[in-house]
Amino acid sequence: MPYKNQATWNAMLTVILQFDHLELARNLFVRMPRNSISYALMISGLSKSGFVFEAEGVFNSMPTGDINVISWTAMICCYTKSHQPVDALKLFSSCYGDYYELDIIPNAHTFSIVIKSCLEAYLFITGLQVSALIVKLLDENNENSVFVQNSLIDLHSKLGKLTDAEKIFYGLRPKDLSSWNVILTAYTYHLLVDKALKTFNSMMEKDSVSWNIMISGFAETGHANKALEMFIQLLRSQKPESRPSRSTFTTTLTLCATFCMLSWGRMVHGYAIKCGHHNNKNINVGNSLINMYAKCGMIVESERVLHEMLKRDIVSWNCLVLGLAENGFCGKALNVAVMALELGFFNGNTFIAVLTSCSHGGFIDEGLKIFMFMSEKYGVTPTIDHYNCVIDMLGRAGRLIEAHDILKTMPFEANSAAWAALLNGCLIHENEEIGKVAALKLQELEPNNASSFVMLANIYVRRGEMEESKQVLSLINNNGLKKDHGCSWVL
Repeated sequence: MPYKNQATWNAMLTVILQFDHLELARNLFVRMPRNSISYALMISGLSKSGFVFEAEGVFNSMPTGDINVISWTAMICCYTKSHQPVDALKLFSSCYGDYYELDIIPNAHTFSIVIKSCLEAYLFITGLQVSALIVKLLDENNENSVFVQNSLIDLHSKLGKLTDAEKIFYGLRPKDLSSWNVILTAYTYHLLVDKALKTFNSMMEKDSVSWNIMISGFAETGHANKALEMFIQLLRSQKPESRPSRSTFTTTLTLCATFCMLSWGRMVHGYAIKCGHHNNKNINVGNSLINMYAKCGMIVESERVLHEMLKRDIVSWNCLVLGLAENGFCGKALNVAVMALELGFFNGNTFIAVLTSCSHGGFIDEGLKIFMFMSEKYGVTPTIDHYNCVIDMLGRAGRLIEAHDILKTMPFEANSAAWAALLNGCLIHENEEIGKVAALKLQELEPNNASSFVMLANIYVRRGEMEESKQVLSLINNNGLKKDHGCSWVL
């Protein structure tokens, strides 16, 4: 092509960014003629790959004449996608006055992103101020304003203003399918599944998202059977717009895993294959299957699913490692974890799964070695959860002085989970001295929880010190504390 106009250059940049060839896009962007579209494309491409600082540089280098609502919105969106909502709101508020004078007016897309930032930052008052701007600048009869109103419904409901969310919904004309789905989400978010079901049944149009919301809503409120009934109804509806999606299968399989419903899980697995969402084709469905079979104790099936997957990610390996550990195959879990580390499939959760395996399997030296190498070799900074795993591991092994030393010297304030792990180790190995310290600390953190005193009393009983045990139990009665009764249930 002897001559390339601006549209041609922008089209080339678009294609390169679509295929995630970011370095090639950078080189092209530097040498091509640029306009407002070019800048917006580059900001969006950098945002997609997480290069926020570089996107800022591109935005700040824009000539004033090239700045428009698209590039402005792209930069706000970049902050929001990178979970920097306050920066997104700062950019919006700091530029609004100057841009308004240049006739650069926020559009529906801009406002929907700004509202999302208000929600993520829990800034309800700022959200109300943005709502006032929406009333001032957007035509409520414009079809694009509907999804802005949907965002406002979501904002109000998730920040505790469900009544206001309902007012916006019922006053909305016209409503689209997303409006109905957002109000369904609002009801299930507040655990009002009966109200959600009534709304769901009144909907003239439903899609897979509508069904997924209801299935999740019933699952989250403990109504496993109703959730599965919704899943069966969805399969029977036979409507193209309501076909089960990948999310439908992952949600339903997670439900089966939570309630250990193996027969249902196998049935859902079969339907997933029938509907073309087999684990060979979809990582998320495959991961849910690994988790479901592991939670139901069918570890051979979990391994088979992993081996059949054409693509695996970090979650795939984490699910199998944790599943093996929870089912008592701690040595095998450690071997699989080492394989995942060698392949580069790991994150912080991987090390929690590995340390849990070492703790339950008694692989103390291996666990400590992996913990020491976390940041040094693998670049993962230990969190308090990792330290708690190590404390639990040492406590179970009877190395209580080491566990106590780690708890006291770790770069975090010890939480109740850390002290409970140490106290549990003291109960197993009848260590009265450290157990008393742990019980008192745990009581400070959870003053209404009697379990710490009960565990300390049990330490005394095991040591034959009945009088001391009675004294500890009398503290529970004197303080008006109660220990919850244990229970079990079967679906």
